[in-house]
Amino acid sequence: MKGTPLKSTAIEPATLHNPSAPFSQAMLTPSGANWLHVSGQLCTEGSCEEQAHTVWDQITALLKEAGMEIDNLTKINQYIVAGTDVSAYTRVRNKFLAGHRPANTLVLVPALAAPGALVEVEAIAAKF
Repeated sequence: MKGTPLKSTAIEPATLHNPSAPFSQAMLTPSGANWLHVSGQLCTEGSCEEQAHTVWDQITALLKEAGMEIDNLTKINQYIVAGTDVSAYTRVRNKFLAGHRPANTLVLVPALAAPGALVEVEAIAAKF
């Protein structure tokens, strides 16, 4: 398909249930992509919602520096200290993703490496 821009494609087999949250079961990225692996981003100030805004601002800045955008994300791993913060965090994440559905893992953890951090997000992005 000459002229069609290459991009990652969501893989959603009919044999698997549809995700209840906005993410894809898997993302397929054709060869030849430039990959960006974003280390866990965190913040130690404010509520989980405020920290989530900061973390996603940081991820957006890293993507921009690499010539990428949110739509280039193929996988995100999220770590949250308190289960009661999942809804607030998810609202922020969904705002930043704006309908984009990368593969996704969210894990509740007892603590993060930086004292005061309530959320940490690492990401992988690909661009052709």
